[in-house]
Amino acid sequence: MTRTTILSALLRPLLAILCVAASLSVVPAVFAADASLSSDSVNIAVTENGSWTISGNDGGNQRQFRWSLPSGLNVSTGASSNMYRFRVRSDRGYLQVYTNGGGNFSATVNVSSNNAGTYVMQNIRADISLSPDDVTVNVGGSGGSSGGSTGGGSGGSTGGGSGLTLYIEAGSLSINGAGGDVIDVWGYTDTPGSGPMVPGPILESREGQSVTLTVVNNHDRSHNFVIKGVTSDTGSIAPGSSKTYTFNTNQAGVFFYRDTLASNLHREMGMHGALIVRTGDGSNRAWSGGPSYNFERLWVLADMDKPRWNDRAAAGRSVSTGTYRPNYFMINGQGGFDGMHDPNTVFEGNVGQTGIVRIVNAGQLDESLHWHGNHFRVISRDGSRLSQFEWQDTINVKAGTTMMVLYKFDQPGIFPMHVHTAQMETANGVYLNGTATLIVGN
Repeated sequence: MTRTTILSALLRPLLAILCVAASLSVVPAVFAADASLSSDSVNIAVTENGSWTISGNDGGNQRQFRWSLPSGLNVSTGASSNMYRFRVRSDRGYLQVYTNGGGNFSATVNVSSNNAGTYVMQNIRADISLSPDDVTVNVGGSGGSSGGSTGGGSGGSTGGGSGLTLYIEAGSLSINGAGGDVIDVWGYTDTPGSGPMVPGPILESREGQSVTLTVVNNHDRSHNFVIKGVTSDTGSIAPGSSKTYTFNTNQAGVFFYRDTLASNLHREMGMHGALIVRTGDGSNRAWSGGPSYNFERLWVLADMDKPRWNDRAAAGRSVSTGTYRPNYFMINGQGGFDGMHDPNTVFEGNVGQTGIVRIVNAGQLDESLHWHGNHFRVISRDGSRLSQFEWQDTINVKAGTTMMVLYKFDQPGIFPMHVHTAQMETANGVYLNGTATLIVGN
């Protein structure tokens, strides 16, 4: 039985329940993929250059890996193949390896240090099976076998959280698939002149860090930047100017950032995103001393009223914010046709593994998310940790709030995750191209 046949069989009862007359045409994604490291240890002398390599097959989908950057260890990128992004994010405290979905891939990481010691690059994200995962760099008085290096390197640190910059830009968002369209948007990005990212870049920090963030307004109207539950400055940023924010991330969890001006018009136009605060030690726990997980996903939900809000605002015309009839519903800036294939959205794990999903509803409407395949535990609701976790298979994520859930895979299979309001499963009325993705147990 093919993956398409399985998916179709799973969704037929859903179609009947929702009484939606629509045809589903989904190209199956390929999930068989794995990766490995050349070594789990590198032995070098002080100031000597060493390296390690990750290689594998991404199964035809983009896959992402991240490692922490220990303080005192210089890390730089070397040779690579089939990469979408391969970079050291010193500002966020991690090394990012992001494949381009081309199948076989490789990336070489260069390391060195001016100080003797043991440095552990902890794997904090792996979209597919990875073995080994962590890399220990031993820096001593004499070198060992460590492979070649291009030399140089940029220092990285898990602390501080300073030097972050976001840019406000105008641009467009393409919703692919039936019912899709190109929507005018405004948003935040971490690359000036590249157009906005919707949702905005994922901001990351750790418990107890002090973060300094500058927001540069490259748009032609005033905007602001507010992290719900974290920052309180709602003052505007004039066109062509910037503002620097300093705040502490004392509590691990997921937080909602957005532009709060113009009766949520700016937020609806795409000016929203998520801040993830991890444990102080970088471990895979929801918070220090909290429940553990094997892998993670972030789902940012949104809705847009293209004709009455986006089209008019982008053209400089007035918008009647009292009338809101959204016709596009997105998960991570995508309709369901992309959401059911995107490796950073599809919730995929092995039987026995537990994944955490951090959810931000950046939209104007509540969304009731129904998960198939198993029940899950709600552990946090809008920043408040639950003293007793709640077992659910459906959760109502209110507009402008966040939620964290833990889902354990207890059976293999492909299962849908969809929203219980039929309209929200559509793109301009076409089903199934709204808020939807897949749960895949291997």
